[in-house]
Amino acid sequence: MNVKNNKRRRESQDKIERAFIEVLQTHEIKDVTVSDLIKMTELNRSTFYANYIDIFDLADKIREK
Repeated sequence: MNVKNNKRRRESQDKIERAFIEVLQTHEIKDVTVSDLIKMTELNRSTFYANYIDIFDLADKIREK
């Protein structure tokens, strides 16, 4: 059950967002890949795409926060 307030979903989003910010310290946004993030977070690719459309959608959602 993937609802907005699901604890596991929030934890996955937090992991992905932290990994993305960490990668941005050394890479440009155009060089960041979903593969980089899923390797760092040890999550499935499907988890990423269940929460975000692409890397730029992830960046937009972080900016909104």
